[in-house]
Amino acid sequence: MESIDEISVQPFSSEDREILASYQVVAEGIGRVFGDCCEVALHSLEDPSSSVVSIEHGEITGRGVGSPLTDLALEILGRSRITNEKVIGPYFSTTDTGKRLRSVTMLIHSRAGTLIGFLCVNLDLSAPLTQFMTALLPKETDLAHDALKENYSRSVDDLVKGAFYKSMSRVNQATGVSPIEKNRQIIQELHELGIFTIKGSVESVAAELGVSKFTIYNYLRDIKGRAMETEKTNE
Repeated sequence: MESIDEISVQPFSSEDREILASYQVVAEGIGRVFGDCCEVALHSLEDPSSSVVSIEHGEITGRGVGSPLTDLALEILGRSRITNEKVIGPYFSTTDTGKRLRSVTMLIHSRAGTLIGFLCVNLDLSAPLTQFMTALLPKETDLAHDALKENYSRSVDDLVKGAFYKSMSRVNQATGVSPIEKNRQIIQELHELGIFTIKGSVESVAAELGVSKFTIYNYLRDIKGRAMETEKTNE
């Protein structure tokens, strides 16, 4: 296995650094989902002796920003040169403090196809189940807010209809509003969501409202016209 000193890496371009930086939000997101039982480390190969550029819950392995590549990362680097794998794992390892980890490493390449970094996810299997569940379950501060409901659409039609019924449910709660105005408000909400950029959405919404697609187009023209007038007024 080669050592860090033996790795020959060309200086990164600004584009390479931008690609790596774009993974920081991914690392943070994964860290938030799994909580303090999951370490997520973003490595850059520009300087292997100080490869960790971002890390979530680094207390699991005792690492921080500026830590070097691990011996396993060096093996992955060598392996990547002879395989086309983009995701390696899951695999298991043990830290020097005895923590048992289940890990996955995702390889990050430049636009030219050169390996420039890794995103490593390490799940701490040694953590007590109560700690793991505490990290996953909502806290009192989370329960203080209304739970978000998300419709997991299986098709574009499901997506359009789901957004339509959600909007209709909100609009129909209003009293003293004419059916025509309610329809306009529904179309307004769907327009703001970008639903009408989806092919076939106009026909689908028209069918649900029991109107023609030309009626929907008229609503949309009116909405866009009002928006333009508002912009002119604010200039």
